[in-house]
Amino acid sequence: AEMRTLLVELRPTAMQEALARDIAALESMQNSDGGFPYWTRGYDSIPYNSVFVVHALQVARNKDYAVPQAMMDRALDYLRTIESHYPSWYSARTRHAISSYAVYVRQLMGDIDLAKARSLYDQYPVNEQSLEALAFLWQILSGDPTAASRVDEIERRLQNSAVETAGMA
Repeated sequence: AEMRTLLVELRPTAMQEALARDIAALESMQNSDGGFPYWTRGYDSIPYNSVFVVHALQVARNKDYAVPQAMMDRALDYLRTIESHYPSWYSARTRHAISSYAVYVRQLMGDIDLAKARSLYDQYPVNEQSLEALAFLWQILSGDPTAASRVDEIERRLQNSAVETAGMA
């Protein structure tokens, strides 16, 4: 019983230490443009990876883990200009999905850009947008009183995309 109690008490501390190490490692990898490459600083920042890392860092911040403000400021600048970081070979749909994710993460960071969310939504008919992009835009636009019809369309699309079987939905 004593060993079990000791392990339970150590886990939060070990987890906090591991997260602090991981955040420091990510900080050391962040490029001067504010983005993040694959595993090593100095290589090109990868737009999707960058949005994903910033999302994880914001979740850590929300859980009261220490994430350096300068790191987040550079990352926010990157997200604000995500379109300028896309390689020429990214498809329009890939760009749209990543931009939708970026504007969602910006909202989590307190940088709400309703105009950008509306613009992204308006780029394609609702039936031609990925479900992931719509899910990100839905969370932003649901807070926009001028976007009620857009939110209704997204909800209809998501409901119509669910497939129910005897064992699952």
